[in-house]
Amino acid sequence: MSIEVQIHDFNTSQFDHLAALFGSYFQPDDKLLTKSYTDWLYAKNPFGPARMVAAVEAGRWIGFMALIPVHLVRCNARVVAYYVVNVLVHPEYQGKHIFGRMITAAKKLVTAENAVLMGHPNDMALLSWQRARMHFHDVLKPSLVVPSLRAKGVQAHAVDDLKQLQTVLPALTAQALAAEKWQLVVSEDYVNWRYLNHPTNTYRIQFVEVNATPVGFLVSRKVRPGINLLVDQFMLERYAADALGCLPWLTISFRPKSSMREFSGSLWPLPVKKQIPFFCTYYQQPFAASDVMNLGLSASDF
Repeated sequence: MSIEVQIHDFNTSQFDHLAALFGSYFQPDDKLLTKSYTDWLYAKNPFGPARMVAAVEAGRWIGFMALIPVHLVRCNARVVAYYVVNVLVHPEYQGKHIFGRMITAAKKLVTAENAVLMGHPNDMALLSWQRARMHFHDVLKPSLVVPSLRAKGVQAHAVDDLKQLQTVLPALTAQALAAEKWQLVVSEDYVNWRYLNHPTNTYRIQFVEVNATPVGFLVSRKVRPGINLLVDQFMLERYAADALGCLPWLTISFRPKSSMREFSGSLWPLPVKKQIPFFCTYYQQPFAASDVMNLGLSASDF
């Protein structure tokens, strides 16, 4: 029986195929097997529906990866990027090069669309992505946000209404359009979908002001009792370091070394081996590591 690799936009009729495949690995109560999470991640993204890469044999899905669209912007240029998530091959088909064929299909898609392919592969998938010649950049390493008193005039407020961000989003958009480094396009719709309406994760969004002037917002979440993860920060650059003092104590940030140097004194590198590989592949005009050093975990912490 031949195996065909297909790519198409997500629609809700595909849920049974997903559930059958993911049920070969996960317990029935896993979020990946719930319609609410599936619909949120693949259908409701304000940047558009996910692209589904499926390896199919006789109508049965035996391999899968999802490509979640986001938009990146810099220097008045904008590009569509697809973040790779939820890659899986049925146990009966391991070793049959299904994963490699799906990667090849994803590469053809982004080449045809002049788009970017990005991801943080785990240890099991890393070698396959390296063989596929993804453009890997500096790994993200953990650091502790230095506990400190807030700088004078810096205030943070919990966001429970998107109207609180309306005063700062235009300035953040203008900064991103003029920046030399790629940044994630952020809007009220994106914040609402990505953080406030997440079906399983609870995020802490802190709206930051300096001397009553809005300067941005921070996004973090609790990952263990007493330990938090900085998912992303959308800040006017001159206030980025001071804003870190608003985060909860024992907050971990994952950044490449080059980005950590910009926050010298605000971040303490942790003496652990944990690191997150990162590829960001744009075939038409490959990025330098410095171009993508400030992309946070916003597009990955799904």
